[in-house]
Amino acid sequence: MSGQTMKERFKGLIAPIPAVFDGKGEPDLPMMERLTDWYIKAGVHGFFVLGSQGQGPACSIEQRKAIAETVVRRTAGRVPAIVQVGAVDPYTSTELAAHAKSIGADAVGVVGPYYYSDRNEWELIEQHKQVDEAAGLPMLLYNNPEYSGYPTPPAMMVKLKEAIPNVFGSKLANGNLGQAQNYMRTMGPDFVIFIPITGMLPGMLAGVNGSIASGVPVTVPEAGVELVKAIWTGDLLRAQKIQLLLLAHSNRTAPLRQYGRRSTVEGLRMRGLDVKEYPRWRTKPMTPEHLKLYESCLKQLLEELAPLSAPAAVAAE
Repeated sequence: MSGQTMKERFKGLIAPIPAVFDGKGEPDLPMMERLTDWYIKAGVHGFFVLGSQGQGPACSIEQRKAIAETVVRRTAGRVPAIVQVGAVDPYTSTELAAHAKSIGADAVGVVGPYYYSDRNEWELIEQHKQVDEAAGLPMLLYNNPEYSGYPTPPAMMVKLKEAIPNVFGSKLANGNLGQAQNYMRTMGPDFVIFIPITGMLPGMLAGVNGSIASGVPVTVPEAGVELVKAIWTGDLLRAQKIQLLLLAHSNRTAPLRQYGRRSTVEGLRMRGLDVKEYPRWRTKPMTPEHLKLYESCLKQLLEELAPLSAPAAVAAE
């Protein structure tokens, strides 16, 4: 990856790989290895480890280290891996950041310190600086106001970038195209922006670099990969069709939203992955009727996606 710009290195569909457990709240590391291979085989362009989907804040420090090490080692440089090290306090984050560097992570992601949402700008900048001092890696700002309790507006992002030159981009967890354009105008053309998969078309045409995609691509990563490939090759009609498939699938599975993250574990099981536990807390079991609905929806999406899939892997030009 020597000589690549950040925009060339971190792009496309970045998988927020779920952290899965053994039924007793401990990481299922063999299944993490299998998941890593499964996503890479599906064509993802990178990993975001231990974010919201990755259960980072729900794990102990040692569990987070074990999961990060497993995914980064298994990735083996095939695609870049960003390890999310944000925490409520700076000492946990710096320990995790130093560990991410030691295992060969390509970058760290940092969600703003959560719970104590009354922290001022100076304190927030200093916590990010401590993380940078420990890692010395490219840093992706994880802008997730729903979970951190506050936004990181463009003006604040400018201050973070000025204080920490390693800051190269941001994941806007719930960002739309208008917000993304505001950040890109403020931060400049080299700043990397990721938004939800629902905004890839026309987002990537307007300069968005890709998506750290939760939702449908967690259980059907092929759909997100094919969408990105279609946009990269300028096949916008195919891209539009795939984007509409994702929307239709989300609408068909709307009754399943009552189950929260249970949908992820059931979806992965339906894709042939024997996941024992996800997330790291109890979730409401799906009814037989809803399991049948979900299985039918996944089958329909895969069948509709098949004729829209490109015959070979395509890289961004």
